[in-house]
Amino acid sequence: MNFELIDNCFQVAVLLCAALAAIASALRKKDRRFLILALFYICVSMGTLYWVLHIFIFGDVPKVFYVAEISWLAAYLFLLSFQMVRTDSAKPLFYLPSLLCALFVAIIVMTFQIFGPSYFVSAAFAAVASAIVYLAVWRLGHKSGGRLIDFWMLLCVGLQLLLYVTSVFMEDFTHFNLYFAVDITLTSSFAALLPLALREEVRK
Repeated sequence: MNFELIDNCFQVAVLLCAALAAIASALRKKDRRFLILALFYICVSMGTLYWVLHIFIFGDVPKVFYVAEISWLAAYLFLLSFQMVRTDSAKPLFYLPSLLCALFVAIIVMTFQIFGPSYFVSAAFAAVASAIVYLAVWRLGHKSGGRLIDFWMLLCVGLQLLLYVTSVFMEDFTHFNLYFAVDITLTSSFAALLPLALREEVRK
C-alpha cells in the first residue's frame, strides 16, 4: 500500500481525535484557547483529508495543492491566534533575537516556496509562521509562563519547514522514508499541544 496514504490517514485520525478532545476541554473549562486549538486541528486534518481522498480515489498525488494549502494556512492562523491569546497579558515589543529568528523562518519559507508554488500563499505562510516564531522567542526571552509550549511552537514550525525541505530531496513517496518520519513526528507534536495547554491552564 502507498505509505503516503497510511501517513495521511494517521494524521487525519490523530488530529480529529485531538480536535474532539480540545472541544471537550473548551466546553468543560470555558477557555477559548482550547476552541482555537480545536479549529487548528480541524483545519490541518481537513487539508490532509483532501490528499487522502484524492490518493484513494485517483491513485496519485494531487496536482492542485491549493485546497489543502489554504486549509493548512488557516490552521497556522489559528495557531497564531492561540499564541496571541496566551500573550494577552504581556505587550511584546522589539526583540532582536525574535526578529532574527522570524526573518530566518521567512527566508526558508520563500526559498523553498513552502505552501507554494503560489508566491502569495508562500508569503502569507511566511508572515504567519514568522509571527508565531517571533512571539515564541519573545516569551522565552522574557521568561513568561508556559515556556514549554513556546519551545513546542518552535518545534512545530521547525518540523513543518523540515518536512518541506526534506520533500525536495525525496523522489519515492510510496515507501517509508525520512519524509514520513518527519511528518509523523510533526503530527505527534501538533497533538501534544493540547496536553501542554491543559498543563499550562492547571498551573495558572
